[in-house]
Amino acid sequence: MLVDPLTKQILRKSVAGDYYTSNGTKFKVKSGIITFLSEDDNFYEGTYLNKIKYIPIFDYFPFNIPLWIISNGYIWEVRKHFKSEAILLELGCASGVNYFGSKYNMIGLDLSFNSLKNVEGYKFLLQSNAMDLPLADNCLDGVISSYFWEHISGEDKVKMLTEFYRVLKPGGKLVFLYDIDTNNPIIRSLKARQPIKYKKLFLEKDAHIGYEDTSINMERFVLGGFKVLKHFGMERTIFNSLSVHDKMAKHSGGAKYFSKCILFITRGKIGFYLYSFFLRCIDVSIGRLFPSKNSRIIISVLKK
Repeated sequence: MLVDPLTKQILRKSVAGDYYTSNGTKFKVKSGIITFLSEDDNFYEGTYLNKIKYIPIFDYFPFNIPLWIISNGYIWEVRKHFKSEAILLELGCASGVNYFGSKYNMIGLDLSFNSLKNVEGYKFLLQSNAMDLPLADNCLDGVISSYFWEHISGEDKVKMLTEFYRVLKPGGKLVFLYDIDTNNPIIRSLKARQPIKYKKLFLEKDAHIGYEDTSINMERFVLGGFKVLKHFGMERTIFNSLSVHDKMAKHSGGAKYFSKCILFITRGKIGFYLYSFFLRCIDVSIGRLFPSKNSRIIISVLKK
């Protein structure tokens, strides 16, 4: 399954535990992580260490309700489209999703070595970029990611989609959750009144170089050879993820005080969980009544 990311030669494992090709190219393994990068990434190394620990006692209602809530339904969507033991690649996996590690044959890929060190239950951990995947042709059932796609430039997205198509088996799927360039009413006010602050808070701070609107993203997937099974926009109202309200609290005017109120009400773990449930309920009900161009995030499911 593992190959040299450039030559695509099959990798073999040495007695010492490292991987090598027939012509002698070697890739070291440190702390269980196969390293394909010549040096660490200055921005991403150790920046995102988030881990989702929840694993339901039983994977059916009501024990798995949190899977529907966490990360705007991303875990639930993956669960819907892949059977147990499926071989999945998670892009920008940070410190992983423990539920995925317990259910699937997971491959985690990230630029950050320190993020990967905290992943649990994944079969392979790859410190690598996603434009030259160290994986053989037609070897994966799925490629998944949450809040990864908006970090990729338009030009690099085209290259990556070619790679995703190559490594997926026929009928394999992509499940992506990502931020987009939005007309969401609460964010629109900041973009209009304080464009420099918007750029700093929403783009530069998190290296969001790949914000594109919903139609451009869909067009990229189709041109990449994928069939769109789902392309659903969420957070279309003034209620958004708490990370957004944290940014908006640094705004001025009414949006600032509204966001501060949201942050105050949702203090603590219980407040966070209740608000996350409320937000999911809004997204799948009255949120659908608002224009799709208001969507702040998209969940896309694509099929090869």
